[in-house]
Amino acid sequence: MDLKDALAKGLSNKEMGFAPRAFDSFGNIAVIEVPKQLRKKKRLIGEALLEANPRFETVCSIESDHAGKYRVQKVKVIAGKKNTIATYRESGCAFLVPLGKVFFSPRLGAERLRIAGQIKDGEFVGCWFSGVAPYPVVFAKRSKMGRAVAIELNPVAHAYAKKNLLLNKVKNVELVKGDVKKQYKKFSKSFDRIAMPLPHTGYQFLKEAFFAIKRGGTIHFYEIVEKENFALPEKQIFAAAKKAKRKAKIVFKKRVRVFSPSKEQVVFDIRVLN
Repeated sequence: MDLKDALAKGLSNKEMGFAPRAFDSFGNIAVIEVPKQLRKKKRLIGEALLEANPRFETVCSIESDHAGKYRVQKVKVIAGKKNTIATYRESGCAFLVPLGKVFFSPRLGAERLRIAGQIKDGEFVGCWFSGVAPYPVVFAKRSKMGRAVAIELNPVAHAYAKKNLLLNKVKNVELVKGDVKKQYKKFSKSFDRIAMPLPHTGYQFLKEAFFAIKRGGTIHFYEIVEKENFALPEKQIFAAAKKAKRKAKIVFKKRVRVFSPSKEQVVFDIRVLN
């Protein structure tokens, strides 16, 4: 049974016109966005999702936009076990993710693996805004990276990053709880590669990335833009490079996920030439 069939048993024809069709999988927990027209049917929708996908133990609904200092989304259990700690697996790695308290996107899994495939033997990698450590853990397990420094401001995410390093037996990643704006000066032209998957405001840290990257290094910069509008982040990249007196070349760019009906997240791979 698919979700549509399961929902059809409890919703009217009119309500089915608003019924959600998609959800995110966090291993043992599914997270779904319930439209405002069906708020009173959240439990029914959650139970239908469990019926259609018995691999899940819990269903949560999204209760807010990404907001606050740590860009988190509130979630609420609407069906199944009363649990918001997801056990999520990706690229042979396992992660504990406290939903509603950290920023984490399973839709960036392909990106993490793509970058891991570029990492050369012995590279020193910066993982900025590292959350519960999906980027550095995947890099450690799926490349021959030398070592990484992972910087995260959210104390809950930092605590779970420690758990995830132990869970995956990763020893070549240093976790730093702090603000990139205050930490970057320790790493003048140090990193071979920097991954900076911060939604919405990543451009505010381009100056710091150009300060910390080696000549010939690569910055993986993410941004939320209007659909297919690469022009604004490109302008931000070259303005920051000029200010930092670095020469930059965009060697790759693409959409990595749909963010909303009108917006998408994009990535730029930036090669620093001097």
